[in-house]
Amino acid sequence: MKKTLEESTDITNYQGPTKPTRVADHINGGMQAYTPDQVELIKNTVAKGATDDELQMFVGVCQKAGLDPFVRQIHFIKRGGRATIQTGIDGFRAIAERTGQYAGNDEYLYNGDTTEYECLKEGIKTPTTAKAVVRKVVGGVICEFSAVASWVEYCPQGGEAFMWTKMPYLMLGKCAEALALRKAFPNDLSGLYSDDEMDQAGTSPVTIQKASSNKAENIKKEIKAKVEKKVEKKVEPPVDVTDGQTKEMDSLLKSVDLDGEKKRLTEDWLGACTPTYEAAQKCIVKLKANIDENHKKRTETDEDLPF
Repeated sequence: MKKTLEESTDITNYQGPTKPTRVADHINGGMQAYTPDQVELIKNTVAKGATDDELQMFVGVCQKAGLDPFVRQIHFIKRGGRATIQTGIDGFRAIAERTGQYAGNDEYLYNGDTTEYECLKEGIKTPTTAKAVVRKVVGGVICEFSAVASWVEYCPQGGEAFMWTKMPYLMLGKCAEALALRKAFPNDLSGLYSDDEMDQAGTSPVTIQKASSNKAENIKKEIKAKVEKKVEKKVEPPVDVTDGQTKEMDSLLKSVDLDGEKKRLTEDWLGACTPTYEAAQKCIVKLKANIDENHKKRTETDEDLPF
């Protein structure tokens, strides 16, 4: 026999058919009954800002999932006027365990089929994808349900990214596990999302995209300006002789292969004036040529000797 509203409601809360009932009167009598005061407390604290319909939905999900909102096993979050019910990955596992069909899960795999240890060993600090596999007993047979979570889809921006920066592999892995658990247990987890999955919902994609675009545009402009400036700016050689040229000429004048007369003339020239950069460079070229020529002659002479 189908129960009426009055029959399914706790008699202590029943106010009679002519008096309007409160939200608490509609959601008592379920898996976990709440008193009117408890429902009011949930609305003022855990589900702050919820409408009566949203509150009824939230408490109904709490009852169905068997999670306690007072100890933060399940959360009511409102973003942009839209309500979302969230829980942690442990809550997901607890719900799956209570079905009696949950058969555990595998270690998370990243970037295809690589473990976290292998990725870190290769110097990969942030995973691109994470894969999770959970098992469920269906008709006496253990079946696997897998799901893949992508970094670009779940990693939040700004202040919400603290834990993702600190533990990137764990956070993305938990998102993949939540997807796999929801796929394996849709009747029990439908409408529930893990906190890790919803971290990214706290940021505005439009704002992020605009900021990223502006930043990229500014970088392009800076690079273009530097290139144009480099092209326009002509590198002029020094007017006077440099220290490097002076040291090089001193070294060449000490060479045993330098012609004596050439050495004397060069020393007199350097002692009489301070050469320009261009003149010093020409002197260095001539000294090197003289040294190479004399070295070649001396080598050929040495080869002609009988000893």
